Amino acid sequence: MLRSVVSKVMWVGRATVFLVGLAVILAVVLGLATAALAGTGVGATFNLGKLNTVDQISRLVGSTDNPMLRVDNNSAGTNATALDLQVEPGRAPMKVNSSTQVAGLNADKLDGVDSAALIRWASIYERTLNTTGGAGPEETATAALGCDHADTILSGGFTNMDNGTHLIGSWTGHGTGGSHFVQWRNNATVDTIEIIVKCADTAP
Repeated sequence: MLRSVVSKVMWVGRATVFLVGLAVILAVVLGLATAALAGTGVGATFNLGKLNTVDQISRLVGSTDNPMLRVDNNSAGTNATALDLQVEPGRAPMKVNSSTQVAGLNADKLDGVDSAALIRWASIYERTLNTTGGAGPEETATAALGCDHADTILSGGFTNMDNGTHLIGSWTGHGTGGSHFVQWRNNATVDTIEIIVKCADTAP
């Protein structure tokens, strides 16, 4: 009788160990499968700190008088940013549906030109010169007007030419230190002309 009881107890013990072992194995296998599939495909869980893969758009839609999403990176590291947008070559990294200016959003380039190469409207000024060109009656006169030293000339022209004066040419030598030139032929009197130039204050 005692031997029969002991035998049954041992059988129950072996069965319990087997079931516990099987449960552990199933938990490990199913857990690994779940971990492998998590974050992959439509409807999957988004896992923080892991690579999440999907081939459909993910949308966040709501109605609140606050931002819908905030990414806050508290690191002070050199490469610490709040957002990193990466696309294939030739593709825009972002698309918006509003033309409203975003405060604090700076652009380094405009149509591929660095901001340092752009001229600010406030730096543009105008200079004028009334001159006879130093020539006498019936003589050819030439006069020029430039910008301040190291500034850039944008355009030039002339006005208030005397009646009967024969214009020979008017041209602008563009670039830093450029000038606008006017050449004319005086009539029986010494003629006066007004030269005008538009300049950009680009000197350091």
